[in-house]
Amino acid sequence: MWEKLSKQKKEKYKLLITNFASLSKAFSQKSETEDNTESIEIVAPIVNSKFQETAFQRSFGAVGEDIANTSYDASLIIDENNKYLIGIKSFGIHSGDQKVAQFKASSVAEGWSTILGQARENAMELGNKSIADEKNKPLYMEVALKVAKLRNERIASSKELIRGFEVSDETNVKAVYHVLMPSKKNEQPKIFVGETDYTPIDIDNIEILGSTALKNSANFKFTDGKHIYKYANADSQLFMNFHNKDIIVDTWEVSYVDDAFSFFENMRTGIATVHEHREIEKTVSWMIANEKGIVEESSGFNGFDGATKLSKSDGYREKRIEKFVNKFKGDVSQAQMDYIVNRLKRILIEKYPNKEDKIVMKQIRLELREYVSSIKNDEMKKDIFAMVYRPVSEMYIPIPDAKNFHTKYPDFFGDKIGTFKENSSKLALPKECRKFELEFLPSKNKLTAYINQDNGKSIQSVNKQGVLGEWILRGVFQLKEYEPLTGDRLNEMGINGIRLIKYVDHKSIGLEFIWIDVNDPPEDSIGWVNKSANK
Repeated sequence: MWEKLSKQKKEKYKLLITNFASLSKAFSQKSETEDNTESIEIVAPIVNSKFQETAFQRSFGAVGEDIANTSYDASLIIDENNKYLIGIKSFGIHSGDQKVAQFKASSVAEGWSTILGQARENAMELGNKSIADEKNKPLYMEVALKVAKLRNERIASSKELIRGFEVSDETNVKAVYHVLMPSKKNEQPKIFVGETDYTPIDIDNIEILGSTALKNSANFKFTDGKHIYKYANADSQLFMNFHNKDIIVDTWEVSYVDDAFSFFENMRTGIATVHEHREIEKTVSWMIANEKGIVEESSGFNGFDGATKLSKSDGYREKRIEKFVNKFKGDVSQAQMDYIVNRLKRILIEKYPNKEDKIVMKQIRLELREYVSSIKNDEMKKDIFAMVYRPVSEMYIPIPDAKNFHTKYPDFFGDKIGTFKENSSKLALPKECRKFELEFLPSKNKLTAYINQDNGKSIQSVNKQGVLGEWILRGVFQLKEYEPLTGDRLNEMGINGIRLIKYVDHKSIGLEFIWIDVNDPPEDSIGWVNKSANK
């Protein structure tokens, strides 16, 4: 990536970082020798991580990422065919392994600590690191595979977010780590710019390297032939060795300001106002799951899981089953066909008036799905799924507490789009007047969307609903076909919320997937997470 960035922008970035670092003396303490005289030391250049992220975004026009459980801090589109996800880091040139991911929720849910607890017991019993490492290798491999699977899914999800749903075969999304590595104390002040691939873990080539120490046998190292990783059980953290000196792509000399305090004392009091490229009028964010951590069933992101939309009039469903039998009766045994037809009739013909009945229907449907999948007839499977499910990529984006939201912000999506008919939950404007441009960040893909359904609870695509669903469900959340989105999956992917951005120019509404800390929700949060914060 570094070599593809413009020289002018790199110089601007260098200027911001080295100017900040030039003030490092102001943040250092003088040391004294044994005879109480001051010693002269060369301080290490300071690189502030938050300033680094902001400076990178400002210099290169990158977009900050607000997603947990990944080290992606920014996304950058150089052109239509070259898009980058960037993990921005700073650490000393001589430092060791660096944290690259955390898996708290998954480690607890899947019992990783229990597995590694057994490894610890084995090590204490055997008292020899080499022997214990050999015995614990299957346990370490079990956890390493779980770590690798989740990390790879998160990487794939983040790539889909910047790739977007309008891509060509030439679109290249690459992930890199961009690092600034300052020299240490008493060395010539320098900042080394490093870059290395942010690659998925090569699961097929994982090799266990053993525990970090006999007394720390719940922590272990492994490699995939590309990078060396370390998993620390206490905080469910994954570390990576960056091979610091091997990844240097540029070196910056740092000159310290002689009197940093004088610099601060003489700064002008006037502060220039800097506007973003697009000024933001308002933002709102909310949790995808409800207060119990459950994603709504059969609607919203799980719209495909609702009851079939096949017509019931004029015996259409019965005719559809009969047509199916005639088409596939030679492909399966009579016993198999009887089983399938029995389940189809129970799903399509019987009535399921209440919630409890629908649970029974879904269980029958799941059993049929698993049975048909075992037959290995893709055409038959496709026909059956088309009868008992809604389209596999059907979904909409639900707005929480929608009626109150629109009542409070009737013009958020456009002039009077959020207004209702008098004493009604029905939206006042016709569909064609409820349209707006929805822009997905960071990909910047746009589509025409509209507000729909009772209380205006859904954001739907006007003509790309299937494309949108395929991208979000299969790409962003890495779900298999007909696999529902769950609270657990949100935690695994590090995406649990949505933010909408209303710009001053009113040309589009921005949408980004984010992570919300329920214990410290953002100020723009709405729905239950906001209510719980203000109890």
